[in-house]
Amino acid sequence: MKRLMIAIVVMTMLVTVIGGVLLVNANADVSVTVDGRKVVFPDAKPFIDENGRTLIPVRFVTEDLGATVEWNAQDREVYITKDGVYIMIRIGQEIILVNGRTKAMDTKAIIKEDRTYVPIRYVAEELGATVGWDASTRTVIITTDKDVEPTPTPVKKPSAAPTKDPVTGWITIREDRTWVEYSMSIRWNSDNELLNKRYDAVEKMFAERYGEDIAKEIFAYVRLKQTREYVLEYREFKMNNQVITVAGKGVGLDIYVWKEGAI
Repeated sequence: MKRLMIAIVVMTMLVTVIGGVLLVNANADVSVTVDGRKVVFPDAKPFIDENGRTLIPVRFVTEDLGATVEWNAQDREVYITKDGVYIMIRIGQEIILVNGRTKAMDTKAIIKEDRTYVPIRYVAEELGATVGWDASTRTVIITTDKDVEPTPTPVKKPSAAPTKDPVTGWITIREDRTWVEYSMSIRWNSDNELLNKRYDAVEKMFAERYGEDIAKEIFAYVRLKQTREYVLEYREFKMNNQVITVAGKGVGLDIYVWKEGAI
């Protein structure tokens, strides 16, 4: 009986020690680099959750990946936009919505100490970055896919640098992407007259490609967004066998014509 009691005490001590070691390892500092540069987290720190995923303060996405981040406190949702990519993550749910498509995650975004944390791999990869992990140094390695500009031919500089067109210069058109046949991104402007000129230009381009009827239907909805604060909720429009999605928050408004069967 005495031997049995001793064995139980020893096993309890071992479990406590091993558990403590595992806890220390799980809570050890996690580092993050972006294109070889170490990211500094002055207060809220990244950590590995119980699912083995690295969670990062969402503001990191804005500052180091160049995206726009907005927080909807009422619905507990995070909105992330960059270069025509529109992401929504809801706190406590294991899904990520990317340009209208729902994808499953194996972990979830959380709020910890009044900070919003998101699983960085899912967000970074949807923004076009590559994510790696160095277990020996506990480092998340993020590499962004930057467009490489060709070396320009030396030319004589003009006396005054050309300015960006205030209307068409803030409209981005992309064609034949993996799931998207055609997309249009419009940057919002506080000058309503200028903003509506952009809407006019985009509607004309859209009508020339897909017809006036569908263009009028879509842009009647688009024109509801006349202020930065106004949220143009995600909405789908049908065009034959294709789906067109529209959504806008903050300074961005995006229109996607999805390839047949993509949604």
